[in-house]
Amino acid sequence: MRQLTRQTDRRYVALFYPERRNVDRFRSAGCWAGEGERGSLAVEFVILAPLLIGLMLFLVLAGRVVEAHGQVDGAARDAARAASVARSAADAQAAADQAVTDDVGAQLCQPPEVRGYAPGSTAVVVTLHCTVNLTFVSGGTMAVTGYAVAPLDQFVARTF
Repeated sequence: MRQLTRQTDRRYVALFYPERRNVDRFRSAGCWAGEGERGSLAVEFVILAPLLIGLMLFLVLAGRVVEAHGQVDGAARDAARAASVARSAADAQAAADQAVTDDVGAQLCQPPEVRGYAPGSTAVVVTLHCTVNLTFVSGGTMAVTGYAVAPLDQFVARTF
């Protein structure tokens, strides 16, 4: 019986196991499982971890901004509705102020601007300017403006 040499062993593997043809090349190059890539996972983690943390902080910031816009728009809508059912301009301003205080709190927003409460008008317009605190994410504040329109009932007696 003839003894197999390394060359004939390679031919045998190449002939009967085609998926293992390049095994010896990988072994000789030092690229076999885990030999040439020691520590690469730690390097990849060190590079990617800050990027992923930054992405998560950006998503939190974007969510907070969208939520603030929704709250301010909702407060402006409630203020416009409260002003539209008032019987006088002073009552409209007071009702809008109270609605904003109930919704978002007076410490974050300026008093709402109530316009359109005049003879012949068909709608009341409320503009609300607020400041959103973003110090927990970006270290600053952001100005947000809410705008809402509510129709005036033409058959209600008002004093202008």
